[in-house]
Amino acid sequence: MHRTVVKPGVDEELDNMKRTYDGSEDLLSKTSQSIAENVPRQYSLDLNVIFFPQIGFLISMKRDPGTGGVNYEGPGTDNGKWDRIFSTGDRVYYKDFRMRELDGTLGDMYAMICDKEIEIIYHLGQEILQYEAMLTKASDLCGELDSFLALARGAAMYKLSRPQMTEENVIRIKGGRHPLQELTVPSYVANDTFIIGGEGTSGRCSGGVERLPAPAMTASYGIDGQPSMLIMTGPNYSGKSVHIKQVALVVYMAHVGCFVPADAAIIGLTDKILTRIATKETITRVQSAFTIDLQQVYKAVHLATRRSLVIIDEFGKGTDSNDGAGLACGLFEHFLSLDVERPKVLGATHFHEIFENGFLLPRPQLAFGHMEVRIDMEAETAEDQVTYLYK
Repeated sequence: MHRTVVKPGVDEELDNMKRTYDGSEDLLSKTSQSIAENVPRQYSLDLNVIFFPQIGFLISMKRDPGTGGVNYEGPGTDNGKWDRIFSTGDRVYYKDFRMRELDGTLGDMYAMICDKEIEIIYHLGQEILQYEAMLTKASDLCGELDSFLALARGAAMYKLSRPQMTEENVIRIKGGRHPLQELTVPSYVANDTFIIGGEGTSGRCSGGVERLPAPAMTASYGIDGQPSMLIMTGPNYSGKSVHIKQVALVVYMAHVGCFVPADAAIIGLTDKILTRIATKETITRVQSAFTIDLQQVYKAVHLATRRSLVIIDEFGKGTDSNDGAGLACGLFEHFLSLDVERPKVLGATHFHEIFENGFLLPRPQLAFGHMEVRIDMEAETAEDQVTYLYK
């Protein structure tokens, strides 16, 4: 059991008790020698004097292995009588007049020391509580300062830049990076992002600020206008998921007051980041991966506002491909149908039929993108035929 120990010099009475307790080992040794002088020589080597909390000082004698009894239990006189207190498997414990004298002199010294230390700590706590408000405020300030220092050091180490927060319902990122992914690769290809959410019923962005003009980066998506949804496709390992996740991370980091992994970023106030990214299956929940996907999408549909950022990665792949493509299209159409209340949506999908069959009609609020790859049909091996550009 752990307990609080008071250092020497705090309380004189406690120091005296500790000195007495520390010297008790020598006292027990001398007492044991004194008793052993009056015990037959053949039994004296088995005699000890020990201390038990709450019981006090006791004479300890070893049992005879052959008989299980004790060969010597005191001189038998009234003055020197040994009273048996208790016994264990191999020893028996007694009290005589000397043990009772020790009990009266030293008592339960260890318990007294513990009680005294508890009393001192209690009074110390009461004194500290008088300054509770001041100490709590100081602790909060130290924690806040520590957070600022950690964010500042991280910004310098990982080349983060200061984002511009705005009331406009927009996410505009120039040269965005994934802060963890770039630590695992020799070089990282940065990407731009521009999406803008619904204007709301006022016809303007929140705060009465006019909508931003579309930047040149929208040309890379092959569209004109101000999209609120970007749907991306591309081969496996081409960087789709990393791209949409890095946008969510940039938005989150900006909102907690951190510099962001980008050359520049304008981040509109965002109330939620809703995702359908990872399917976490567990034996404790009798649910399929597809059911878990639907639950995640259900929350996104019902909680999203025009100020929300929705990340949809490979939704619909847990069922038949035709059904999955239909579900994905239905989800994207739902968000687009919200008109001025539509959230900002980034999606990644492998359902090429969405693009080939024109299931989602082009409109200013919708942008399509793909991750670029370089194909060299003259390469000798299949691995060398495809080069991912991560753009």
